[in-house]
Amino acid sequence: MKLSTQEQNLFQAVAELAFAIAKADQEITQDEIDAYKEAIIETMGKAEWLAKEHFEQLLDNQTDDLESAYQKALQRIENNKEALDRVLIRKFLYVLEKVAKVRGIAHEEKEVINRFEEDVIQIHSKRSQDQSLKIGPELSNLYSTVGQLAYVIAMADHILMEEERMVFRQVIKTSLGDFDWLAEDRFKVIDEIMVLDLESTYEHALYLIQKNAKALDKSMIDKFLDVVVEVAKVAGITPEEKEIIDRFRRDIYQIYENKHLA
Repeated sequence: MKLSTQEQNLFQAVAELAFAIAKADQEITQDEIDAYKEAIIETMGKAEWLAKEHFEQLLDNQTDDLESAYQKALQRIENNKEALDRVLIRKFLYVLEKVAKVRGIAHEEKEVINRFEEDVIQIHSKRSQDQSLKIGPELSNLYSTVGQLAYVIAMADHILMEEERMVFRQVIKTSLGDFDWLAEDRFKVIDEIMVLDLESTYEHALYLIQKNAKALDKSMIDKFLDVVVEVAKVAGITPEEKEIIDRFRRDIYQIYENKHLA
């Protein structure tokens, strides 16, 4: 798995936060170290080595106090916020809570976790607001919905292949440019919670398109179709995927036409 520099920095930031949590009571125990390593293996996938390596470097040079460690982590997140998404925020919180639970979550640790949740969500929200201001809320919502529809297509055969994820990321970069993260964020969130009700997910996507139809044009429709078709092509377009693509083409053009009749 190839990670961007920003992604690497975010994975290292979780080490700084966990270090701050473990050091909240002044003494880092082996149980806390073991809990941290277990948590990052569970959440960080192939990138867990980055978080592990950075944590070990911090242990070797325990000069920072709690506040310094926290501020360094937050600054790292701020500097790399373009790679931050809601799924990663949840993973960060899981790691912190697992470390804090080793000896029972102390008052100081709970304060750090609550403070972090507020601070990092504010960073993520500001990033989203800044991007939305550049393209408008309707278009921002439509870009997000691309990720939702791509997930429905990828899961039409009830199997989500890594190749489908890779193609999805490639095609949204081509189609959506600097705003591809909006679609990827939505895809990641739905994938993370393992949504299985594809019909409801599809209907909700149509609802969002209808709600934001003010920004819908033929160019946007082409982008939607490009993404879902390319994702479907990965393993060969199955009858189930073809049915959804054809249905979506009819539905989105109906929304587009109704927009002009209104």
